[in-house]
Amino acid sequence: MSYQVLARKYRPQTFDEVVGQEHVTRTLKNALRQGRLAHAFLFTGPRGVGKTSTARILARAVNCPNIDLKGDAEPCNVCETCRALFEDRELDVIEMDAATYNGVDDVRRINDSCRLAPVAGNRKIYIIDEVHMFSKPAFNAFLKTLEEPPSHVIFILATTDVQKVPATIRSRVQRFDFRPLGPADIAPHLKKICDSEGWANDEEAMWIIARAGAGSLRDAEGLLDQVVSFSGGTARAEETREVLGVLPTELLADTTSLLARQAVSEVPPFFELLVQRGVEYTEFLRALQGYWLDIVFLKQNLELSGTSPEEIEQMKACSAPLAIEDMFRLIRLAEQLEDSLKWSMAPRERFEVSFLRWTTLENVVTLRELIEAVAADRGGASRAPGIPDSGQVETPAAAKSAPAPATGPSPLSRGDNRGVSESTDSGQVKTPAAAKSAPAPATGPSPLSRGDNRGVSEIPDSGQVETPAAAASEPLSLSAIQSAWPELAIRLTKLSPVAGASAGGWQAVELNGTKLTVRCHNPREMAQAQLKEQLPNLARILSELFGTALTVAMGRPLPESAEKLVAQTPPLPPVPPAEGGDLFSNFVNRIGGVEVDPKTVREPK
Repeated sequence: MSYQVLARKYRPQTFDEVVGQEHVTRTLKNALRQGRLAHAFLFTGPRGVGKTSTARILARAVNCPNIDLKGDAEPCNVCETCRALFEDRELDVIEMDAATYNGVDDVRRINDSCRLAPVAGNRKIYIIDEVHMFSKPAFNAFLKTLEEPPSHVIFILATTDVQKVPATIRSRVQRFDFRPLGPADIAPHLKKICDSEGWANDEEAMWIIARAGAGSLRDAEGLLDQVVSFSGGTARAEETREVLGVLPTELLADTTSLLARQAVSEVPPFFELLVQRGVEYTEFLRALQGYWLDIVFLKQNLELSGTSPEEIEQMKACSAPLAIEDMFRLIRLAEQLEDSLKWSMAPRERFEVSFLRWTTLENVVTLRELIEAVAADRGGASRAPGIPDSGQVETPAAAKSAPAPATGPSPLSRGDNRGVSESTDSGQVKTPAAAKSAPAPATGPSPLSRGDNRGVSEIPDSGQVETPAAAASEPLSLSAIQSAWPELAIRLTKLSPVAGASAGGWQAVELNGTKLTVRCHNPREMAQAQLKEQLPNLARILSELFGTALTVAMGRPLPESAEKLVAQTPPLPPVPPAEGGDLFSNFVNRIGGVEVDPKTVREPK
């Protein structure tokens, strides 16, 4: 007898032998016990997970005369009906490949033959594999028969691409989704096969083959057959890696250790080792991503199945200097390099340049670690730099000799420490001074950056805003403010270029004590709103320039300027139409218009 591959020799013969699909087999067995078997089924899922095998088991169970419906509901596999199906001579079970017979004529033959009564059994079963290969006319011809078949007919459709099956077909069948198998399901089954055949094996080899099967039991059984043929009747880890081209974990561990230690001097010998081994770079990068993901699981104290204790200790040792953020960065870089190598004309050079760059990368430092380190250096091990025990940050004061610390909000945002001075050895923060003799502490908001008004009190309906409290050391005059207005515009431009350009149309018109009134020459609502929006920035800049706390208010627009702006352009004298009675002149006279000379028209200012 010719040799039979493992995938055929160990094909499941009962529902209990189907690996990893209990949700399907349990439902079918209960349906048999209760007499609730549907007339049409759709088995969908990836390749090699048991769709066709389950369909054949169901076909035997339906017609088996010895089935125990009150017990396990399994076919006996010894009666004449079951034996006939094993030997492909059962006339009541018709199995066809839709990839070959996919036309309307093929479906028409099914429609005609299904009306005939079964020959020996109780039911006639049609198993149609790869049903998604049916043509659209074939599906349409199959609809009526599939929806209302004869009482003695059961259709079992199997497909690996259920999305290509029309919704009209899916709605007429009972659908079962077969799941991809995990290594934990495949590895024990492979070991059982090796023990049955008397082959020496180890658990690591079984897990390597199970992972290489990629969820398909049939693929894994084929790989096991290949490994045993290579080794002469054994299945060991080293032989399995050599046959399947799986990189040894020692190489992956050495690569990780090299990157963790930043051993640039060891990179050239490492490149030569990869060339001598004939390593394919995309496969190597893919293996590294899986290996590094396992390390992330270990660092998160998560369970890692399918890995020996020795490999786990090896992973911990080689990745000890690396944090979880470093591993995620390496995984991302390896993924990007793998994608770029597919289109590269020089994959080796690109890989070596990128890998050499990886060895020079510094470890990732999180923001929390940075804050804790800086705080520890400054004497505050449990708080951020510049933040006292009370959790408050002192804001810049207008006076240097303020008797009490400021209580305004901190200008820190995303690590931006502009406007905050360095802390002293005592852990306290000194605020910059705007004047030397200030009797009162600063109670206003912290400085703004780039138009950021966080921490500034909202503008009341009166359109006024107060600057940080400070006392002026000398009287301030309106003329001094007007003289410094160009400098104010320059500083305002840094915060808002649009506002800085409009500042030339603003004028300080009155200074009454600490209240400054500013008017806008432009009476339009948009210009007035822009001035009102910039009042906080004006107050702050004036405080910086003069060291004086001012209340900035917005006055009404200057009436004389408004009259000039809204003045109408004097009308031009009408020009009589040219003689000749042309079409244009007649049209202008009809609508009461006048002809003007473009050279004399003046645009409004």
